[in-house]
Amino acid sequence: MKKIKKEWTIDTKWGKIAMISWGNPANPPILLVHGYMDTAATFILLVDQLPDDYYYVAFDLPGHGKSDPFPPGVIVSKINMVEAIRLVVKYMKWEKFAFMAHSMGFVIGIVYNHIFPGKITKMVHLDPVVAVASYYYPHYKPRIWHQYLYDMYYNSYESFITGPHKTLTLEEAVSLSVRNRNITEDQAEVILSRSLIPAGDGKFRLSWEPRMKKIATIPLSEEIFFTILTEHAPPTLVVEASDGVNTNERAKQFALKVVENCRAILPNFYSVTVVGGHDVHITNAEGVAPHVEKFLRSPETFSNDTVKMISRGHPDGEPVLVVHGRQDSSSVFAPLISMMSDQYFYVAFDMPGNGLSDAFPKGKFF
Repeated sequence: MKKIKKEWTIDTKWGKIAMISWGNPANPPILLVHGYMDTAATFILLVDQLPDDYYYVAFDLPGHGKSDPFPPGVIVSKINMVEAIRLVVKYMKWEKFAFMAHSMGFVIGIVYNHIFPGKITKMVHLDPVVAVASYYYPHYKPRIWHQYLYDMYYNSYESFITGPHKTLTLEEAVSLSVRNRNITEDQAEVILSRSLIPAGDGKFRLSWEPRMKKIATIPLSEEIFFTILTEHAPPTLVVEASDGVNTNERAKQFALKVVENCRAILPNFYSVTVVGGHDVHITNAEGVAPHVEKFLRSPETFSNDTVKMISRGHPDGEPVLVVHGRQDSSSVFAPLISMMSDQYFYVAFDMPGNGLSDAFPKGKFF
Protein backbone atom coordinates (compact mmCIF):
# COMPACT_ATOMS: atom_id res chain seq x y z
CA MET A 1 0.00 0.00 0.00
CA LYS A 2 1.29 3.45 -0.95
CA LYS A 3 2.25 5.59 2.02
CA ILE A 4 0.29 8.81 2.49
CA LYS A 5 2.43 11.70 1.23
CA LYS A 6 2.16 15.30 2.38
CA GLU A 7 4.10 18.44 1.40
CA TRP A 8 4.21 21.78 3.21
CA THR A 9 6.60 24.56 4.23
CA ILE A 10 7.62 26.07 7.55
CA ASP A 11 8.66 29.69 8.09
CA THR A 12 12.10 30.71 9.33
CA LYS A 13 13.82 34.08 9.81
CA TRP A 14 15.41 33.82 6.35
CA GLY A 15 12.63 32.13 4.37
CA LYS A 16 10.85 28.81 4.01
CA ILE A 17 11.97 25.22 4.57
CA ALA A 18 10.20 22.78 2.26
CA MET A 19 8.95 19.64 4.00
CA ILE A 20 7.68 16.28 2.79
CA SER A 21 6.40 13.31 4.78
CA TRP A 22 5.23 9.76 4.20
CA GLY A 23 3.01 7.74 6.50
CA ASN A 24 0.88 8.25 9.58
CA PRO A 25 1.95 11.05 12.00
CA ALA A 26 0.83 8.82 14.88
CA ASN A 27 3.68 6.38 14.13
CA PRO A 28 7.23 6.72 15.54
CA PRO A 29 8.98 9.54 13.63
CA ILE A 30 12.14 9.27 11.54
CA LEU A 31 13.84 12.44 10.29
CA LEU A 32 15.58 12.08 6.92
CA VAL A 33 18.41 14.47 5.98
CA HIS A 34 19.88 14.47 2.48
CA GLY A 35 23.47 15.06 1.39
CA TYR A 36 25.54 17.37 -0.78
CA MET A 37 23.74 19.03 -3.73
CA ASP A 38 20.69 16.83 -3.24
CA THR A 39 17.11 17.11 -1.95
CA ALA A 40 14.58 15.18 0.11
CA ALA A 41 13.70 13.33 -3.10
CA THR A 42 16.81 11.21 -2.56
CA PHE A 43 14.81 9.13 -0.05
CA ILE A 44 11.69 8.47 -2.15
CA LEU A 45 12.76 5.10 -3.55
CA LEU A 46 14.09 3.88 -0.20
CA VAL A 47 11.00 4.95 1.75
CA ASP A 48 8.88 2.99 -0.74
CA GLN A 49 10.76 -0.14 0.41
CA LEU A 50 10.51 0.55 4.15
CA PRO A 51 7.64 -0.58 6.44
CA ASP A 52 4.49 1.48 6.92
CA ASP A 53 4.67 1.62 10.71
CA TYR A 54 6.95 4.67 10.86
CA TYR A 55 6.37 8.34 10.09
CA TYR A 56 9.06 9.48 7.65
CA VAL A 57 9.73 13.23 7.52
CA ALA A 58 12.27 14.84 5.18
CA PHE A 59 13.08 18.38 4.14
CA ASP A 60 15.21 20.22 1.62
CA LEU A 61 18.19 21.86 3.31
CA PRO A 62 18.37 25.66 2.82
CA GLY A 63 19.50 26.47 -0.72
CA HIS A 64 18.44 23.03 -1.99
CA GLY A 65 15.31 21.78 -3.72
CA LYS A 66 12.24 23.81 -2.81
CA SER A 67 13.74 25.49 0.29
CA ASP A 68 14.84 29.12 0.36
CA PRO A 69 18.58 29.81 0.69
CA PHE A 70 20.26 31.48 3.63
CA PRO A 71 20.75 35.26 3.20
CA PRO A 72 23.45 36.00 0.59
CA GLY A 73 26.97 36.86 1.64
CA VAL A 74 29.40 34.66 3.54
CA ILE A 75 30.18 31.04 2.80
CA VAL A 76 27.69 28.59 4.34
CA SER A 77 28.98 25.99 6.80
CA LYS A 78 27.54 22.65 7.83
CA ILE A 79 27.06 24.16 11.28
CA ASN A 80 24.48 26.52 9.71
CA MET A 81 22.56 23.47 8.51
CA VAL A 82 22.25 22.22 12.09
CA GLU A 83 19.94 25.16 12.75
CA ALA A 84 17.61 23.89 10.03
CA ILE A 85 17.31 20.55 11.85
CA ARG A 86 16.69 22.35 15.14
CA LEU A 87 13.86 24.39 13.62
CA VAL A 88 12.27 21.36 11.95
CA VAL A 89 12.36 19.33 15.18
CA LYS A 90 10.93 22.30 17.11
CA TYR A 91 8.13 22.71 14.55
CA MET A 92 7.30 18.98 14.70
CA LYS A 93 7.28 19.15 18.54
CA TRP A 94 9.31 15.97 18.79
CA GLU A 95 10.88 15.02 22.10
CA LYS A 96 12.45 11.87 20.62
CA PHE A 97 12.97 10.69 17.05
CA ALA A 98 15.08 8.39 14.89
CA PHE A 99 17.45 9.90 12.34
CA MET A 100 18.58 8.75 8.89
CA ALA A 101 20.97 10.65 6.64
CA HIS A 102 22.92 10.28 3.43
CA SER A 103 26.53 11.44 3.06
CA MET A 104 26.89 15.08 4.22
CA GLY A 105 23.69 14.73 6.24
CA PHE A 106 25.66 12.40 8.52
CA VAL A 107 27.90 15.26 9.70
CA ILE A 108 24.97 17.61 10.25
CA GLY A 109 23.22 14.88 12.24
CA ILE A 110 26.10 14.01 14.56
CA VAL A 111 26.70 17.69 15.37
CA TYR A 112 22.99 18.12 16.17
CA ASN A 113 23.12 15.01 18.36
CA HIS A 114 26.17 16.37 20.21
CA ILE A 115 24.48 19.73 20.88
CA PHE A 116 21.10 18.21 21.77
CA PRO A 117 21.94 14.82 23.31
CA GLY A 118 19.15 12.38 24.05
CA LYS A 119 16.69 13.51 21.39
CA ILE A 120 17.86 11.09 18.68
CA THR A 121 17.08 7.49 19.65
CA LYS A 122 18.69 5.72 16.65
CA MET A 123 20.86 6.83 13.74
CA VAL A 124 21.19 5.33 10.26
CA HIS A 125 24.00 6.70 8.08
CA LEU A 126 23.93 5.90 4.37
CA ASP A 127 27.46 5.75 2.92
CA PRO A 128 28.99 8.44 5.17
CA VAL A 129 32.62 7.58 4.33
CA VAL A 130 33.17 10.44 1.86
CA ALA A 131 31.65 12.90 4.35
CA VAL A 132 33.98 11.65 7.08
CA ALA A 133 36.92 11.80 4.66
CA SER A 134 36.39 15.54 4.17
CA TYR A 135 37.42 16.07 7.81
CA TYR A 136 40.92 14.80 7.04
CA TYR A 137 41.72 18.19 5.50
CA PRO A 138 41.03 20.71 8.30
CA HIS A 139 43.16 18.59 10.66
CA TYR A 140 46.01 17.38 8.44
CA LYS A 141 45.92 19.77 5.45
CA PRO A 142 44.47 23.06 6.74
CA ARG A 143 45.96 25.16 3.95
CA ILE A 144 44.42 22.96 1.24
CA TRP A 145 41.13 23.01 3.17
CA HIS A 146 41.15 26.82 3.30
CA GLN A 147 42.14 27.24 -0.36
CA TYR A 148 39.50 24.82 -1.64
CA LEU A 149 36.68 26.40 0.33
CA TYR A 150 37.37 30.00 1.33
CA ASP A 151 39.88 31.17 -1.29
CA MET A 152 37.88 29.69 -4.16
CA TYR A 153 34.61 31.03 -2.77
CA TYR A 154 35.72 34.62 -2.24
CA ASN A 155 37.86 34.72 -5.40
CA SER A 156 34.71 33.84 -7.38
CA TYR A 157 32.29 35.59 -5.05
CA GLU A 158 30.04 37.10 -7.73
CA SER A 159 29.45 33.78 -9.48
CA PHE A 160 28.53 32.11 -6.19
CA ILE A 161 26.11 34.92 -5.26
CA THR A 162 24.47 35.54 -8.64
CA GLY A 163 25.14 32.14 -10.15
CA PRO A 164 24.79 30.95 -13.73
CA HIS A 165 21.42 31.23 -15.41
CA LYS A 166 21.81 28.11 -17.51
CA THR A 167 18.58 26.43 -18.58
CA LEU A 168 18.07 22.79 -19.50
CA THR A 169 15.40 20.67 -21.10
CA LEU A 170 14.05 17.85 -18.96
CA GLU A 171 15.99 15.39 -21.09
CA GLU A 172 19.23 17.33 -20.58
CA ALA A 173 18.67 17.52 -16.82
CA VAL A 174 18.00 13.79 -16.64
CA SER A 175 21.08 13.02 -18.73
CA LEU A 176 23.21 15.24 -16.47
CA SER A 177 22.00 13.41 -13.35
CA VAL A 178 22.58 10.01 -14.95
CA ARG A 179 26.19 10.94 -15.75
CA ASN A 180 27.00 12.66 -12.47
CA ARG A 181 25.36 10.15 -10.13
CA ASN A 182 25.57 6.90 -12.09
CA ILE A 183 21.83 6.27 -11.82
CA THR A 184 19.18 5.25 -14.34
CA GLU A 185 16.93 7.68 -16.21
CA ASP A 186 13.91 6.60 -14.17
CA GLN A 187 15.83 7.15 -10.93
CA ALA A 188 17.03 10.54 -12.19
CA GLU A 189 13.47 11.69 -12.84
CA VAL A 190 12.55 10.83 -9.25
CA ILE A 191 15.61 12.62 -7.85
CA LEU A 192 14.97 15.73 -9.97
CA SER A 193 11.34 15.99 -8.86
CA ARG A 194 12.22 18.65 -6.27
CA SER A 195 15.02 20.41 -8.19
CA LEU A 196 13.54 21.81 -11.40
CA ILE A 197 12.22 25.38 -11.75
CA PRO A 198 10.29 26.13 -15.00
CA ALA A 199 12.17 28.74 -17.06
CA GLY A 200 9.85 28.97 -20.09
CA ASP A 201 10.03 27.43 -23.55
CA GLY A 202 9.96 23.94 -22.05
CA LYS A 203 13.20 24.49 -20.16
CA PHE A 204 14.15 24.43 -16.49
CA ARG A 205 16.70 25.79 -14.05
CA LEU A 206 18.20 23.65 -11.32
CA SER A 207 17.10 25.06 -7.97
CA TRP A 208 20.36 24.62 -6.03
CA GLU A 209 21.85 27.89 -4.85
CA PRO A 210 25.39 28.20 -6.31
CA ARG A 211 26.85 28.65 -2.80
CA MET A 212 25.86 25.08 -1.99
CA LYS A 213 28.78 23.87 -4.11
CA LYS A 214 31.09 25.15 -1.36
CA ILE A 215 29.45 24.16 1.92
CA ALA A 216 32.30 24.50 4.40
CA THR A 217 33.41 21.62 6.57
CA ILE A 218 33.62 22.61 10.22
CA PRO A 219 37.29 23.19 11.22
CA LEU A 220 37.72 20.42 13.77
CA SER A 221 40.69 18.40 14.92
CA GLU A 222 40.53 14.63 14.52
CA GLU A 223 40.10 14.25 18.28
CA ILE A 224 37.19 16.69 18.51
CA PHE A 225 35.51 15.17 15.45
CA PHE A 226 35.75 11.72 17.03
CA THR A 227 34.38 13.04 20.33
CA ILE A 228 31.38 14.59 18.55
CA LEU A 229 30.77 11.31 16.76
CA THR A 230 31.00 9.05 19.80
CA GLU A 231 29.87 11.09 22.80
CA HIS A 232 26.14 10.58 23.49
CA ALA A 233 25.99 8.26 20.46
CA PRO A 234 22.66 6.40 20.19
CA PRO A 235 22.47 2.97 18.55
CA THR A 236 23.95 3.56 15.09
CA LEU A 237 23.88 1.68 11.79
CA VAL A 238 26.29 2.57 8.98
CA VAL A 239 25.32 1.30 5.53
CA GLU A 240 28.50 1.34 3.47
CA ALA A 241 28.46 1.24 -0.33
CA SER A 242 30.73 -1.41 -1.82
CA ASP A 243 31.83 1.03 -4.54
CA GLY A 244 31.63 4.47 -2.92
CA VAL A 245 33.03 7.79 -4.11
CA ASN A 246 36.70 7.84 -5.08
CA THR A 247 38.57 10.28 -2.87
CA ASN A 248 42.12 11.01 -1.77
CA GLU A 249 43.58 7.76 -0.44
CA ARG A 250 44.85 9.30 2.80
CA ALA A 251 41.48 10.95 3.40
CA LYS A 252 39.73 7.65 2.70
CA GLN A 253 41.99 5.79 5.14
CA PHE A 254 41.30 8.48 7.73
CA ALA A 255 37.56 7.90 7.27
CA LEU A 256 37.83 4.12 7.44
CA LYS A 257 39.93 4.41 10.61
CA VAL A 258 37.26 6.60 12.21
CA VAL A 259 34.52 4.10 11.33
CA GLU A 260 36.64 1.18 12.55
CA ASN A 261 37.40 2.94 15.84
CA CYS A 262 33.70 3.57 16.36
CA ARG A 263 33.03 -0.10 15.74
CA ALA A 264 35.70 -1.04 18.26
CA ILE A 265 34.66 1.18 21.17
CA LEU A 266 30.90 1.66 20.79
CA PRO A 267 28.82 -1.36 21.81
CA ASN A 268 25.85 -0.10 19.80
CA PHE A 269 27.64 0.76 16.54
CA TYR A 270 26.96 -1.57 13.60
CA SER A 271 27.79 -1.59 9.90
CA VAL A 272 26.79 -3.48 6.79
CA THR A 273 28.00 -3.19 3.20
CA VAL A 274 25.56 -3.21 0.29
CA VAL A 275 26.50 -3.52 -3.39
CA GLY A 276 26.39 -0.17 -5.14
CA GLY A 277 27.93 3.26 -5.44
CA HIS A 278 27.60 6.35 -3.27
CA ASP A 279 23.88 6.59 -4.10
CA VAL A 280 23.28 2.96 -3.13
CA HIS A 281 20.04 3.97 -1.35
CA ILE A 282 18.74 4.99 -4.79
CA THR A 283 20.28 2.38 -7.07
CA ASN A 284 19.83 -0.55 -4.69
CA ALA A 285 17.04 0.54 -2.36
CA GLU A 286 15.78 -3.04 -2.16
CA GLY A 287 19.18 -4.13 -0.84
CA VAL A 288 19.47 -1.33 1.71
CA ALA A 289 15.92 -1.44 3.09
CA PRO A 290 16.01 -4.85 4.87
CA HIS A 291 19.05 -3.81 6.92
CA VAL A 292 17.49 -0.48 7.85
CA GLU A 293 14.20 -2.12 8.78
CA LYS A 294 15.89 -4.76 10.94
CA PHE A 295 17.93 -2.12 12.75
CA LEU A 296 14.98 0.21 13.35
CA ARG A 297 12.86 -2.60 14.74
CA SER A 298 15.49 -4.03 17.06
CA PRO A 299 19.03 -2.57 17.15
CA GLU A 300 20.11 -5.18 19.68
CA THR A 301 19.69 -7.95 17.07
CA PHE A 302 22.62 -6.50 15.13
CA SER A 303 26.12 -7.72 15.98
CA ASN A 304 29.59 -6.71 14.89
CA ASP A 305 30.27 -9.81 12.83
CA THR A 306 33.85 -10.81 12.24
CA VAL A 307 32.94 -11.82 8.70
CA LYS A 308 32.27 -8.87 6.40
CA MET A 309 29.26 -9.46 4.15
CA ILE A 310 27.57 -7.59 1.34
CA SER A 311 24.26 -8.25 -0.38
CA ARG A 312 22.10 -7.14 -3.27
CA GLY A 313 18.43 -7.80 -3.87
CA HIS A 314 15.54 -8.59 -1.58
CA PRO A 315 15.96 -11.37 1.00
CA ASP A 316 12.76 -12.99 -0.29
CA GLY A 317 14.47 -13.71 -3.62
CA GLU A 318 16.20 -16.99 -4.40
CA PRO A 319 19.54 -16.86 -2.52
CA VAL A 320 22.86 -17.00 -4.35
CA LEU A 321 26.05 -17.31 -2.27
CA VAL A 322 29.07 -15.69 -3.93
CA VAL A 323 32.59 -16.75 -2.82
CA HIS A 324 35.83 -15.09 -3.95
CA GLY A 325 39.20 -16.66 -4.68
CA ARG A 326 42.71 -16.60 -3.21
CA GLN A 327 43.93 -13.28 -1.77
CA ASP A 328 40.82 -11.47 -2.97
CA SER A 329 37.63 -10.07 -1.44
CA SER A 330 33.88 -9.88 -2.03
CA SER A 331 34.28 -6.50 -3.75
CA VAL A 332 35.57 -8.32 -6.85
CA PHE A 333 31.95 -9.30 -7.56
CA ALA A 334 30.43 -5.82 -7.11
CA PRO A 335 30.43 -4.80 -10.82
CA LEU A 336 28.99 -8.15 -11.91
CA ILE A 337 26.31 -8.36 -9.22
CA SER A 338 25.12 -4.83 -9.99
CA MET A 339 24.17 -6.02 -13.49
CA MET A 340 22.40 -9.22 -12.43
CA SER A 341 18.67 -9.88 -12.24
CA ASP A 342 16.80 -8.55 -9.20
CA GLN A 343 14.88 -11.82 -8.80
CA TYR A 344 17.80 -13.26 -6.80
CA PHE A 345 19.28 -12.35 -3.40
CA TYR A 346 23.06 -12.24 -3.81
CA VAL A 347 25.20 -12.57 -0.68
CA ALA A 348 28.99 -12.32 -0.75
CA PHE A 349 31.52 -12.26 2.05
CA ASP A 350 35.22 -11.71 2.64
CA MET A 351 36.88 -14.99 3.60
CA PRO A 352 38.60 -14.84 7.04
CA GLY A 353 41.88 -12.96 6.73
CA ASN A 354 40.81 -11.34 3.47
CA GLY A 355 39.23 -7.96 2.78
CA LEU A 356 37.51 -6.57 5.86
CA SER A 357 37.00 -9.91 7.65
CA ASP A 358 38.98 -10.84 10.75
CA ALA A 359 41.64 -13.52 10.42
CA PHE A 360 41.51 -16.95 12.07
CA PRO A 361 43.34 -17.24 15.42
CA LYS A 362 47.13 -17.24 15.17
CA GLY A 363 49.16 -20.37 15.78
CA LYS A 364 47.23 -22.72 13.52
CA PHE A 365 47.71 -23.61 9.87
CA PHE A 366 44.62 -23.20 7.68
